[in-house]
Amino acid sequence: CKSCPIGKFNDQTAQDDVADCKACPVGLYNDQTGLSVCKNCAVGRYNDDTGLDDAANCKACGTGKYNSQVAQTEEAACDDCAIGKYHNSAAQDSEGDCILCETGKYADQVAQSACKNCAVGFFNAHSGQDEASDCDSCPVGRYGDQVGRSAASECKECGAGTYNNQVGQDAASDCINCGIGKFLDQTGQDAEADCKVCVEGRYQDTAGQSSCKACAAGHYNTQTAQDAASDCTACGTGKYSDQTAQTS
Repeated sequence: CKSCPIGKFNDQTAQDDVADCKACPVGLYNDQTGLSVCKNCAVGRYNDDTGLDDAANCKACGTGKYNSQVAQTEEAACDDCAIGKYHNSAAQDSEGDCILCETGKYADQVAQSACKNCAVGFFNAHSGQDEASDCDSCPVGRYGDQVGRSAASECKECGAGTYNNQVGQDAASDCINCGIGKFLDQTGQDAEADCKVCVEGRYQDTAGQSSCKACAAGHYNTQTAQDAASDCTACGTGKYSDQTAQTS
């Protein structure tokens, strides 16, 4: 007796023609001759064609999907990874293969092969998030100029001489300069009130500075918050000062 070819099977006895060999139905294949049953496509795969003769002919469920049952007959049998999860490999066979979105990311749609980054100005400290609103705003005194940040501490501090009184800022340029006559020697400050006035003997004629300039030798200044070198008074006749930043 002759064997039925690959891709076919025969579950009846006393058959007398090769035409009695049946094509493997969808969801199955046969890579051996002379078999009475076809083999199941494995989990993570499906087959929507008949007469297939190799396991490789079973199609893989795509990225972001999985299939936990054998012998599936259509792509619709592949289940979606849920929102908040993803998978970037094909032919997955379990819901457990779907991976939680990492911190700094989210997935607001099913069947994703990658998660979306939280936008600039935002961060997310929790995994498995499923919408953009799960991303938190960078706090006041900071800004975020990179996507996918996972902690408030990854939002950058406004530099010395500047402050920021709004959340969700996304550029260093969102930090506001302390005005002339003032300075700020700390980073990450969140209010104009954090800017300090220049003390006597000093001035600042440029905004956004971390310190004040000293009145030159031969000059003094008795008032705070001065904003020009001309606010420093020259020592009078018969007097001198060989030190800077003098107050009298």
